[in-house]
Amino acid sequence: MQNKKSIDGFFKGNVCISNLTRIHKKKFSRLNSVIGEGNSISGLPFIKKGVIQKLEKKNNFVLDKKKKFIIVNANARIVDVHNFLLKNKFFCHYFPSYPYVTVGGCIANGSHGIAPKLGIFTDFVEEITIYNPNFGYKKLSKIKNKNIFELTKSGLGMTGVILNAKLKIFELPSTNIKIENYEFNNLLDCYKFMKQSKQIYNQNSFTINYTKEKIFLGRLISGSFNKKEFFIKNIKNIKISKIRIGLFNFFFIKNLIFNLIFLLEKFKIYFRKNQHINDILFTSNKRTLYFSLMPSKFIEYQNIIPDKKVKKYLKEFEKIIKLHEPNITLLHLKQFAKNNKNLAFTANGLAIAVHIIKDKNFEIFLKKLIELDLKFKCKLNLYKNSLVDKLLIKKFYRKKYIIFLNKIKKINKKYLFTNNIFVNYLN
Repeated sequence: MQNKKSIDGFFKGNVCISNLTRIHKKKFSRLNSVIGEGNSISGLPFIKKGVIQKLEKKNNFVLDKKKKFIIVNANARIVDVHNFLLKNKFFCHYFPSYPYVTVGGCIANGSHGIAPKLGIFTDFVEEITIYNPNFGYKKLSKIKNKNIFELTKSGLGMTGVILNAKLKIFELPSTNIKIENYEFNNLLDCYKFMKQSKQIYNQNSFTINYTKEKIFLGRLISGSFNKKEFFIKNIKNIKISKIRIGLFNFFFIKNLIFNLIFLLEKFKIYFRKNQHINDILFTSNKRTLYFSLMPSKFIEYQNIIPDKKVKKYLKEFEKIIKLHEPNITLLHLKQFAKNNKNLAFTANGLAIAVHIIKDKNFEIFLKKLIELDLKFKCKLNLYKNSLVDKLLIKKFYRKKYIIFLNKIKKINKKYLFTNNIFVNYLN
């Protein structure tokens, strides 16, 4: 048994983790879950019942430059895949912003990167090899075992253990990204800019000041590939600490720190008009101090608002923020542009991500935010938030949730795959 704690602080307990060196039925229990590096914010896979299966680390990369794909182990970390591709002048714009997660985890969770308007991680998965003790090894693709292929992508580990995957890759024009800087005092203008932007990189963040009429102050950094030059460097190994100082509990300190960061970013961009692809792709890798300043409990709440409803939604969103004054330490927007099957977090619309600290205003604001999302038929991100449960999935995903579970039940018979969202889903 190992003591595990989620980064957001909402899961803590002893769990049984089995390190899989050789895949065999004897290693599996009646109840199983699957884990990659365990570096996701939420405690989604840390079920207290059953056994968490974890593949031991091993990097075997097969690169085909002509056909533009790479075959990798599911337990390979994104950081290692990226460093390997970079040396060969390739990259993947769909890699998530924190690189110390595994390929298998990104497939199961349907992760997205800096440009979800171009597609999420699973849109670029061409083939998967999976193991489930109910049916053994299977190779999955759009041609072979298509049904399980679609269930595995964004399937939150419910179909078994992903062993390896074939990923589409892209030629890297340059490691140099030219940066442009924009300021916004409302979310709608930022959304309009991102919707029409053709840049590879549109990263924004907003601070909130309840004492001013224009409560949002935001900066968007937009970037595209610059002159054709290559400076190859590996990403530094930076881990998110689970130790929380809790300075963001104090509103005036939070505003002071954020305003300081805002000014520093402004000067940095002014003097550095170009940034390396590593800094552009993996923005969360530079924010480990940010997590240390957080209190013990917070959630990352992320949704996608349908494009046609964005304007009305943002007006009501601003109203409930003003009314309930939640302690939000992060607020940023991303533009999505593709729909997908099953429980995948993608749609044609605007995504809002917020980090909300658990304080006296937390419960009422979260309740009102969920009500707002249901009213506007938004899509809820399932894997970033420890507080998501199957009742919420039923409300947000409706028929898709029922269809997904019925298909999963046909696959998982003697050996059951589950996690904190789907615990006891057979009941």
